[in-house]
Amino acid sequence: MPETPAQWYARVSAALEADGYRESDLQQWSSWPWTGTLTPKPLEPPAEVEPDRHGAGGVDCRSCATGLDPQAGGAVWWDDLFYVGAGLDSSLPFAAFLMPRRHADLGDLTAAEAARQGELLTAIEDAARASLSIPRIQVARWGDGGEHLHWWLYARPTGMLQLRGTFLSHWDDLLPGRATEEVRADARLWAAELVQRVGGQLPEG
Repeated sequence: MPETPAQWYARVSAALEADGYRESDLQQWSSWPWTGTLTPKPLEPPAEVEPDRHGAGGVDCRSCATGLDPQAGGAVWWDDLFYVGAGLDSSLPFAAFLMPRRHADLGDLTAAEAARQGELLTAIEDAARASLSIPRIQVARWGDGGEHLHWWLYARPTGMLQLRGTFLSHWDDLLPGRATEEVRADARLWAAELVQRVGGQLPEG
C-alpha cells in the first residue's frame, strides 16, 4: 500500500530527528546561484485540506479572461485551443508561458488539446532557437498557485553555462529585467516563426 501523507511525514520526521537532513552537493553545482550556507526550514506536517488555488473552478480566473480575448489580454500568439504570453519582467532572452484558452488543468485536457500542447512545446523551442541566441528552452509546470494549466518556458543565452539546468528560474528572479519593449520585440520575432510552423494568430499592429 502507498504511504499516506501522515505516514510519509512520520517516517521522514523520524529520520530527520535521528540523522538530520541529507548532505547536498548543490553548492558545488556551477548553476547554484548563492554563496554561503543555507539552512533548511523545519518540516511542517501535512495540512488537513489543500488550499484553493487561484481561479478554482474558473471563478475570477485571470487566465480565462485572456483565453476569451487573447489580444486584449496581452498574448503574443494564439489559436483555437492555446495561447502564449511573454514574461515581460524577465532577465532572460526568452521567457514565456503556454496555457489552454479554456479553463483546464493538465488532467482535464481533451486528446486533441493534449496533442496540440505537445506539438506547441516542440514548435515553440524550434521557433525560439531560430530567432534568438539560445541553445534550448527549459519547461516547467508547478500549478500550486493557479488552477488554470500554465507551462513556464525559459531559455538562457547561449554560452551562459552558469545558468544551465535546474536553477534557471531562480536566476531569472535574481537578475535585473530587460526593457519591456525589447522583450516585446523579441516576442514578435519568435511568435512569427511559430506561426510559420504551426499556424495561429498574432496581435494586430
